[in-house]
Parts: sequence; structure tokens; C-alpha cells
Amino acid sequence: MPLSQCGTPLRGSGKDQTVWKLEWTYSSTAGEVSLDTAQSDQHPGVATPVADSGTTGLTNITFPKCTRAWVLHHELEPVTADISDPTDYRMTNVLALNATAGTCQLAFSEIETAGALADPNTGARAKLILLLERP
Repeated sequence: MPLSQCGTPLRGSGKDQTVWKLEWTYSSTAGEVSLDTAQSDQHPGVATPVADSGTTGLTNITFPKCTRAWVLHHELEPVTADISDPTDYRMTNVLALNATAGTCQLAFSEIETAGALADPNTGARAKLILLLERP
């Protein structure tokens, strides 16, 4: 059965799959986040889907536990699209995706400093879309 309060139920490999979408804004350069509830899927079993990890450049993600999960999309939209200022941009990577635990981390690396982890700038907006498979 697809997840309740989530959009886009699918079938794949004979099992129920659900697209899980999250969008949030960084409210400080220290990695504090503010979930956009109008743009994000919410599930009663996940009280806090996005949280600061306490480590520079890493954000903790929690999603409904499932049997398998795939990353469909991840990005960070800088506050300003000033291409002459490379400090606004970050590479994004999903780390430690654990479907059965319902957790992963989103890592942000500075482009201009050989990939050093760095928190996004205040006002930067992140997006993550996962495909979750349930028995």
C-alpha cells in the first residue's frame, strides 16, 4: 500500500513505490533548516524530516522506513544566482542512504575550494526527491 499523505504512488518490481519530496530553506549559515511544509511530503511517522546534523556541511534526512530507496533528485539553489561569486554555490551529494532505517544525509561541498564541506548560505533552498519501495 502506498504511503499515506505522500504523492505519486507507483508500482515497480511488483511492489508499491512512493515518491517522497522535501524542500527546505537554510535559516542561518550554521546549517539550521526550515522545512517548507507546503512543498514537502509529510507522514505521521516522521516528525522531523530535515534537521541540522551539527557537523558543517551535513544535513540529516529522515523518511518513512522502507525496503529499498533510490535518490531521484537533489540540489541546492543559492540565494542569488550571481555567477561571479562562486561562494554561493555548493555541490550536493546524498550519503549513507539507509532504506530500512529511513535515514540519509545531504552533504554540501564548496565548489571553489576543492570540495571542502560547507554549510549553505542563509536563504539557500535545498530539494531532495526519493523513491521509496515498501513491501
